[in-house]
Amino acid sequence: MIFSVLAAEEVDEPWLVGIQIVDDETMRTAHVEFMDIDEPTDIMTFPYADEEDDLWGDSEVGGDLMISVDRAAENAIEAGWSTIDEMHFLIVHGLLHLLGWDDHTPEDRASMLAHQRELIDQWSQEA
Repeated sequence: MIFSVLAAEEVDEPWLVGIQIVDDETMRTAHVEFMDIDEPTDIMTFPYADEEDDLWGDSEVGGDLMISVDRAAENAIEAGWSTIDEMHFLIVHGLLHLLGWDDHTPEDRASMLAHQRELIDQWSQEA
């Protein structure tokens, strides 16, 4: 799936992506530490340093995704699909954030979610 998303987004350089699956309490702790929000969330993204920020010029491209399996399970029930489908959904969402997509406004969020669904549908047909 990750390769499919990166190919669809025309990424032609090597990427590193780390995925950490955590529980709600671990996610809540990270959410407080990095965003000062005292509640769990479903996914957080941590992009690796941009070359502009890397004094040594050896930064990797990509980033880390932290996903709460507890939130994914609850989201899956609401969405009417399996937890693994929700995990796929969140991985694609996180990758798009690492690629520069933003969902701060309702319009941006709608566009991002539509694109996520397109990518997931494309990947499902390939698999």
